[in-house]
Amino acid sequence: MKNKYDAIVVLANLMDKYGALNDETRSRVDLAVDALKRNYAPLLIACGWAYREDSDICIADAMRQYAISSHNVEDATIITEVLSRDTVGDAVFTKINLAIPRGWTKILVVTSGYHAARSRAIFSFVYGPSVLVDAAGAAHPDNAHLKTSEASSMDAFLSTFEGITAGDDKAIYRRLRERHPFYNGQVYPQIPEIFL
Repeated sequence: MKNKYDAIVVLANLMDKYGALNDETRSRVDLAVDALKRNYAPLLIACGWAYREDSDICIADAMRQYAISSHNVEDATIITEVLSRDTVGDAVFTKINLAIPRGWTKILVVTSGYHAARSRAIFSFVYGPSVLVDAAGAAHPDNAHLKTSEASSMDAFLSTFEGITAGDDKAIYRRLRERHPFYNGQVYPQIPEIFL
């Protein structure tokens, strides 16, 4: 079977200080591994930084380890992206560090069901019209709080990147660095200048 996508990008949720994934993250990785084993793509990309103050483990590395130890996934088929701090960063850094150098044109983003629509919208904006972005959501209990949170996060994303053309790497990165609180120094250290 020919691969449908160039890569499967799996997004993180949470882990404990020892790198043990929570149920939601495990279910995302399980779904991504299933897609990998069904030959949807030759590569699985795990995203996420060392976000815990009590641990130096990157959640992307924890996801990678889980996929290898629990699903016997081959080491060479999993790549980690450890610079991203949220969904927007997942899209920006996978594009800059992996998709552009490797010439990807089709990706599958795997997350939780409630988060799939927003993830697809964000990745489609960041990657631009030349890359097909699909999203798959692992089963997860949905509730009013999650729906409200997703809507609020989407509004913040649209406001932050207002006026920027989809796929404009320089403008998107600059706006991320200047206006996104996870990347501009407001909450976490500011990311370095590139493209500028």
